[in-house]
Amino acid sequence: MHLQASYKQKLIALKLTAPLILVMAGLLYSSVSQAQNRGKEIFDKNCSICHKLTEEKLVGPGFKGIADRRDKKWMKKFILSSTEMVKSGDKIAVQVFNENGKIPMPDHKSLTDSDLDQLITYIETYKPAEAKKVSVDITKKEGFWRDEILRGERLFSGVIPFEKGTTLNCVSCHALIATDSLNFNPSAIDLAKAWQEPNGINLYQVLSEPTSTKMAEVHKGLQLSDKEIYDISAFLSDVGKKGMVWEKTFPARLLLFIFLGLLMAWALADIIWFRKVKYRIIHVFIIIVGLGVHGTLVIQEGINLGRTKDYMPDQPIKFSHKVHAGQNKIDCQYCHSIASYSKSAGFPSANLCMNCHKVVKAGMRSGKFEINKIYRAVESGKPIEWVRVHKLPDHAFFSHAQHVGAGKVKCQDCHGAVENMDLIKQFSDLSMGWCVNCHRQTEVQFKTNKYYESFKAIHDEAKAGKKITAERLGGIDCSKCHY
Repeated sequence: MHLQASYKQKLIALKLTAPLILVMAGLLYSSVSQAQNRGKEIFDKNCSICHKLTEEKLVGPGFKGIADRRDKKWMKKFILSSTEMVKSGDKIAVQVFNENGKIPMPDHKSLTDSDLDQLITYIETYKPAEAKKVSVDITKKEGFWRDEILRGERLFSGVIPFEKGTTLNCVSCHALIATDSLNFNPSAIDLAKAWQEPNGINLYQVLSEPTSTKMAEVHKGLQLSDKEIYDISAFLSDVGKKGMVWEKTFPARLLLFIFLGLLMAWALADIIWFRKVKYRIIHVFIIIVGLGVHGTLVIQEGINLGRTKDYMPDQPIKFSHKVHAGQNKIDCQYCHSIASYSKSAGFPSANLCMNCHKVVKAGMRSGKFEINKIYRAVESGKPIEWVRVHKLPDHAFFSHAQHVGAGKVKCQDCHGAVENMDLIKQFSDLSMGWCVNCHRQTEVQFKTNKYYESFKAIHDEAKAGKKITAERLGGIDCSKCHY
């Protein structure tokens, strides 16, 4: 009886304390969860630009296993002010400073002791997200059925709704037709190429978890099933094969030329054979106007032959000179470093781009998509195939070294205000007349340019107050450009 009573008392005590234990466990879990969320927030804001939570080094070392290598108290002091610790001679701080290119870590003295605890806890307990399990073949990139491609096209174009009842016209951001204006959103062909590359984007992950702020805003509340992502993939595989459709301009000049040609032929035929029109003055008027328009069009097209003023091709990466040279004030010769001593200005390599984009991983308007192309180029070892915009005919010689290096000509004089251009275009027509006029008008600055020190006779003319132009130095001699 005594044992039975004791058992009942324990059972009653357990029933009374169980809810309390559950409440305490819930509060503890909530506290840990909040600490991890706060730690992630602090890490993303202060640390992610220079550090990764894996073993991979970014600007600073990777954080995986750092709790085993460093004392927590030391970590707090180092985060608050690594500079002070290096100056004080702390051996580990000095070692870390030297191992990472002597780049000082910014101070974070605004962080409280609680913030530091939460940050370190987040780093210690971080686990990479497990790959999402899907019910379709995510490795498939070709061989889709026609009905899968058609359904994917309709989902992409917003013709039919998703299973969750939402309709989204993806074409409004990801164009199917190429235009001559810069759209910072990737086109459908961009998405297709990036997905189909061996080390390209994971379409299932991107559509499930948006990778940019803009995409997250537009896709808010959008939930796609595995089958819907699969069908969109089928459509993109078809887009990747067909390529981009270009907008067709109306050939007004060509049609006018053909129409007037046919009209003149009719007028001549009527004069010689048919003789249906009573007044011959009409035929004469048609022939004179037709010959005048034909002659004008032939002359204009002849002058424009080989000239590509306003040429503005699509580039493999949506690189904005307005962002880089304009907003961020990057000097032209940082990217085109050989312009001062080479015939060509050269294209920057992907490794040069990585000098900045190893840290800057997302654009304000393009997100991560365009910058990820640089990463893929570096990983694959294939150079970025930039499209050349400015090109003279093969029979004309031009040297950037002579103009930029010796002549100190500004880039904008030939290329226009590139710092205001998103998509670069050919500013001038690069005709011989344009070059000759520039050489006749451009004054050479002798006094500040050592390149011209040996031109004694011309120096005397300059001292006498005479304007010295490139023409005086042989700038319009035929053999200078046509050798």
